Amino acid sequence: MSEPRDAIDLFRRATGFEPYDYQRELVERDAPPDVIEVPTGAGKTFAALIPWLADPDAPRRLVYALPMRTLVEQTADVVRRALERLGEAIPVHVLMGGVETADWRRDPDRRMVLVGTIDMLLSRALNRGYGESRFAWPVSFGLLNNDCRWVFDEVQLMGPARTTSAQLAGLRRRLGVSAPCQTIWMSATVDHDALRTIDHEPGGDVVRLSAADRAGPLAGRLDAVKTVVRVDLADAARAQLGARIAEVAVDRHVPGTRTLVVVNRVDTAQAIHAALRRRRGAVGPDVVLIHSRYRPPDRAARLAEALADPGPEGTIVVATQVIEAGIDLSSATLLTETAPFSSMVQRLGRCNRAGEHAEATVVWLDRGTLAERDAAPYHPDDLDAAAEAFRGLVGESASPARLSGMRVAERRSPDAVLRRVDLLDLFDTAPDLSGADVDVSPFIRPDDERTVAVFFRAVDPDRVRFDDEPAPQRDELVTVPIDAVRRRARWRFDHVDGEWVRLREDERVPPGSTILLAAGEGGYDAERGWTGAKGDRPTVLDAPGAPAEALASDAGSVAGAWVTLEEHLAQTERAAEALASRLLSPDAGKAVRAAAALHDVGKAHPAFQAMLLGTLADLDERERRRAAGVWAKSATAGGRHVRPYFRHELASALALRDDADPLVRYLVAAHHGRVRMSIRPAPGEQLPDGAPPAARFALGVVDGDELPAVDTPHGELAARELALDEMELGGGWSAMAADLLEDLGPFRLAYLEALVRIADWRASA
Repeated sequence: MSEPRDAIDLFRRATGFEPYDYQRELVERDAPPDVIEVPTGAGKTFAALIPWLADPDAPRRLVYALPMRTLVEQTADVVRRALERLGEAIPVHVLMGGVETADWRRDPDRRMVLVGTIDMLLSRALNRGYGESRFAWPVSFGLLNNDCRWVFDEVQLMGPARTTSAQLAGLRRRLGVSAPCQTIWMSATVDHDALRTIDHEPGGDVVRLSAADRAGPLAGRLDAVKTVVRVDLADAARAQLGARIAEVAVDRHVPGTRTLVVVNRVDTAQAIHAALRRRRGAVGPDVVLIHSRYRPPDRAARLAEALADPGPEGTIVVATQVIEAGIDLSSATLLTETAPFSSMVQRLGRCNRAGEHAEATVVWLDRGTLAERDAAPYHPDDLDAAAEAFRGLVGESASPARLSGMRVAERRSPDAVLRRVDLLDLFDTAPDLSGADVDVSPFIRPDDERTVAVFFRAVDPDRVRFDDEPAPQRDELVTVPIDAVRRRARWRFDHVDGEWVRLREDERVPPGSTILLAAGEGGYDAERGWTGAKGDRPTVLDAPGAPAEALASDAGSVAGAWVTLEEHLAQTERAAEALASRLLSPDAGKAVRAAAALHDVGKAHPAFQAMLLGTLADLDERERRRAAGVWAKSATAGGRHVRPYFRHELASALALRDDADPLVRYLVAAHHGRVRMSIRPAPGEQLPDGAPPAARFALGVVDGDELPAVDTPHGELAARELALDEMELGGGWSAMAADLLEDLGPFRLAYLEALVRIADWRASA
């Protein structure tokens, strides 16, 4: 156990400031609270980071979940700067869409900070990671439900994810974990009843501002003047709304300052931005647009423009809800449409944020009572309740101190509740018989907020299939509503055949999918983001990379050098020993080490050896290699399986039927994420040539295949015949896996599964 650190000194060095009183309470506590409820701008990020850093017994991973993409990179930058000031070599990883690297998953024994959107983080914690290879889902699932401190920031903006986060906390306690997993919820406005679920009862441990905070250094923020004025836009037709709001913004803007305009919809924000650009002429304030539908480099550029010090003419920033939380931006003048009261509190936190202006103005754009269609994405009742509250503030200052004493009820629609049975269903990552997966989007976002990640390539819109496009990189991706791509040429990756396949116009696109679009059909502009307009032709970014991972992919078998199977098994066992000694109990560690020592014995199968040796063009060299031993890795790529879909890990698990206990066999089978709760052929798989008629087969393995003897770190595994009777409906494999799931629970079983796979990654590096 490490020695406790001087948390107050750590805070000073990380931030350059004395901690506020509530922050001092947090760093001096023995355990984190359930809820941190403090106003925006009061340093919640440091309040989450520094206590974790100071506690030597805290979980290794600090997982910081945010509701919006625009918040993620700024929060990650704040964390990185604090760690740099402290000289801490703690990595900070961003999960915000795209095909992430395996880097963060490779180091489960190292302290790290993960910052991401609720979509990316919660989908992984539910074993259905958005934008992630389906075969890596169990690794992320295991790591994000063990040895983590989750922090959900701006929880009032999270919708169903708020309920799901509470249920996961309750289910971890109920089903058990291998290492503690804690949860903290943070916001200026926390609905405590919303954290009460069937499996989670809020603990009631809440940290709020103290009297010393309210009278001390925070007083300037809490009492900052923000005088509310009302502008009546009830008569504004939707087609004219952008121009009307732009007119108000120009009229209210003060040169040399920043004006912030916050509206509820992207199309409204884009219309205001266009109207302001038309009015600007040769001189005038800079105009910046920020919303959720940008590629990361463009979003970063727009955010940098918004945060830059205003010039002589000032800056007008037009934004959607993305500006409500996490972004340290302040304005002298704020224009805002009516939003739910909790959102209005967040928006007002972006006006005269630190009390830097003697006077500041909040212009309330009152559109009156709206029909449900015009109120979207909010409910009209919530807008009416907020409007009623703001009528009493007109002509007065809506300071944080004043707002903190106001309570406005908000409609809470019933959220999908993650039950125990749902979680157990999600543990099985195999698609159902129709090829579909369990949809986790209802547990993460409301219906009207479900999205897909799209990227653009220079492809022919008429092509049906292609396999020559590399996987997308994060900088290419932009998140858009599902309906935005419904009538376009679009392709989705087929993980079985390893091809991008064009979707029919009426074909359902699952939320969280990654979709390829033809750049020639337009739809994106670097300044305005996603528009959907054909005239807006996006630049195709240079995206070198590997192909997306398919069922038959085996890139890990190419190592740049020839490696024998015996050598690779020994290396993997050593890597597993290093992980287990730090992370597991002796019994669990024994199973992980045994699985690591035996995980690839199936590579001795003739089909696999033929694939590896097939990378050698020189036939004499091929025969020399064949005679020299059994190989695990080849020096070059290019080998092809004579049996499509062949999976060596299935052969390994079948070979160990009489030599290993069920947990070890399961971990061996699961170490590539292809064979887990069941054994079945790939869709469209045919009986291999030369196999006996009517023989059982699955993933390139045929009942009766001969596996030669293998030297392992535990001695020789004798030659044997592989039997597939366990794959029958109700047969031994599914029953064995179900028993393990029941005994260990999903979180512990996935954690052991992840550690075996990570040991293999480390040995193969």
